[in-house]
Amino acid sequence: MTKAMLIGDSIRMSYQDRVRQMLDGRAVIHAPEENCRFSAYTLFNLQPWMPDNDYDVVHWNNGQWDTCYMPDGRIHTPLATYLEIQKRIVEILRRKAKRLIFATTTPVHPDQYEKAALNGRKNVDIEAYNRAAVRELSALGVEINDIHAALAGSVMTHISEDKVHLSPEGVEVCAHLVSNAVTGAPR
Repeated sequence: MTKAMLIGDSIRMSYQDRVRQMLDGRAVIHAPEENCRFSAYTLFNLQPWMPDNDYDVVHWNNGQWDTCYMPDGRIHTPLATYLEIQKRIVEILRRKAKRLIFATTTPVHPDQYEKAALNGRKNVDIEAYNRAAVRELSALGVEINDIHAALAGSVMTHISEDKVHLSPEGVEVCAHLVSNAVTGAPR
């Protein structure tokens, strides 16, 4: 049976139970109990979250927290820093798993930045971070699960009223994509 680890923010947390249901009997799905937040937080916590070195696959995402704007008007994690941290995450995960899969950051409602009371996000930033991460991580042999592309064409259906998190339809789309990625099934 496949031993898999799912790492990521609240987006991951929303689909992980559905992935467990879908892969029942085919994979054991491990995941941190907490929100893995931004990339530096993930990097800092990889060892306690993953004490084992025998995973078949690790599927992870970072980006929603990294691309949000802070009260000083600047993005939380500058792109160059984000990419450097993702590469460090890959170095660590390579020692822990046979296959690595990076999931692109999901889109937000088009007006999320303007309507956010705090920590707004812009799709233009999310898309730029996704393009750069796909380019850099693919070059390192990391598989890419482009969940952003699967949701972007119908943001109003796939993203909830809070303008960031997945709707029930979005959870289903992501759960199918992640399940297929973990098992190596065609996406």
